[in-house]
Amino acid sequence: MLNEQQITKLLHRVSDPVLEATLLETDGIIGVDVTNNSVDIQIALADPEQQTDVFTANIQELLGQFGCEEIQIELSYLPTQTVAKLLEARNNILSPESKTQFIAVASGKGGVGKSTVAANLAVSLKRLGKKVGLLDADIYGFSLPALLGTSESPQTKNDRIIPITTYGVQLVSMESFVDEGEPVIWRGPMLGKMIKMFLEDVDWNSPDYLIIDLPPGTGDVALDIHTLLPTCNELIVTTPHQAAATVAARAGIMAKKNEHHILGVIENLSYYQDANGREVYLFGRGGGEKVANELKVELLEKFPIEQPIQNENGYLSGIYDEGTRQGKRFLTLAEKINHYL
Repeated sequence: MLNEQQITKLLHRVSDPVLEATLLETDGIIGVDVTNNSVDIQIALADPEQQTDVFTANIQELLGQFGCEEIQIELSYLPTQTVAKLLEARNNILSPESKTQFIAVASGKGGVGKSTVAANLAVSLKRLGKKVGLLDADIYGFSLPALLGTSESPQTKNDRIIPITTYGVQLVSMESFVDEGEPVIWRGPMLGKMIKMFLEDVDWNSPDYLIIDLPPGTGDVALDIHTLLPTCNELIVTTPHQAAATVAARAGIMAKKNEHHILGVIENLSYYQDANGREVYLFGRGGGEKVANELKVELLEKFPIEQPIQNENGYLSGIYDEGTRQGKRFLTLAEKINHYL
């Protein structure tokens, strides 16, 4: 017959059916009393009226394997404050329980189409049926709301920021936190606080993927992301131009030094196809291959210069329709990344 300490240790592995956390994590074991062959157990749950029969049957079966026969289980409610803290921790995208995969989109130089890649990748992953969040961490050059054609602002609920939803993707951008037309003039410490807030104080609702549009280069924001996210995947975006490729490689080297996983390289603005179908290489050739070879990763995709189709309001969106050639290329990229992760 097991003693109180042994039974308590076994019960620590049992999960609260609502919180999906162990009784050790919830501190839900109120008491264990063993008398002869009888075991009396008091357990507190988030909601002792949900899945009670299954929960108690699992405990009966577990302890029965160790010779316990007469088992009495009394259930009560966990304190409301305890439940709230556990739920908040579970919803925090940085918590150890989070299943979200982080994908940072980086470049060395601005103007290479990094934000366009981030936005279309997010929408394409959503088209694959994934839950996707999109964080515009390009503090000085935020552009995702414009690319996605939205001017909405996030709301707050219970001191948490609720992202807006566009194209089925959750979006938070610095644009919502500054006055229209005003430049952001902040130094490193303030940037770090903002990035931390975007990750910790936003109710991202447990997305499968959080795409992070990083500012170009290897400055404070990129360093903060590397510090806050111990594990992160990165895509490096370049153009075919050799100058862009050289500085893009530096962004990849920084990611590697911070032990982040580089998924691969994207070459954007690869060429322009004229009316006769001839490919015109406006920015030269070979930049994507150069970066991929230097970082020893795969060149995942080359995106030519193509203009998105105007929507019914005459707005030139930054998102390519699923049936267009460019939209299909982004869907192929999303399928590759989803397969890798």
